[in-house]
Amino acid sequence: MNRGPRTLCRVLVLSAAFILSGPAPARAEWQFSPFVGYTFRITTNLIDFDLSENSAATDDPHLNFGGSVRLIGDSPIGVEAYYVHTPGVFDAKQFSISLPRVLASRTYAVMGNVVLSTPRHWNRYGLRPSLSGGVGLMHATLDDQNQVFPFTLNLFGMNIGGGAVGFLSERIGVRLDLRYFRYVGGVSAEDLELPVTFGDSVQLRYWTIGFGVVIKK
Repeated sequence: MNRGPRTLCRVLVLSAAFILSGPAPARAEWQFSPFVGYTFRITTNLIDFDLSENSAATDDPHLNFGGSVRLIGDSPIGVEAYYVHTPGVFDAKQFSISLPRVLASRTYAVMGNVVLSTPRHWNRYGLRPSLSGGVGLMHATLDDQNQVFPFTLNLFGMNIGGGAVGFLSERIGVRLDLRYFRYVGGVSAEDLELPVTFGDSVQLRYWTIGFGVVIKK
């Protein structure tokens, strides 16, 4: 039905190359950051079964969760692996007996990013802002009760965002992150045999905001 396995393989190889080919920061440290947040301003032409008046399931913010692993040191350049998972993206708030009921839906993204931050000596372990961006996998799934329009997509996407990390102690800190994700492959919906509400190509883009802790190692 789609080119998911082949696309997924290419994306994972490219993401790994991004991370492994990144510079080795002087006196580098690992930062592990689990987070929770919201996914919002979702734009897609994939089928939506929500019958709410003047609204769609993707119009509402959705809770998300995820994490990142960042390698950065004294210099402003680092690398990062980033993951965010949003359940229930296509779940309808109202149902009709004439349309299939959504049993489960979700999106997630796995990205390999390059990080640009302020040099650490500017403020030691105070607030350290950063920008980051890269490419990777964007996944979307919908499973409906009658198996009328189910889909599972693995797409090539990009992300760009920014935020700040501030340490409260030698090892523990907090992180704020605002990020934009977009599918950039331009695959035809007809080629994938997908139901879409407008346009000829699959469209998927959204924003996320995350709040989390940082554990330095």
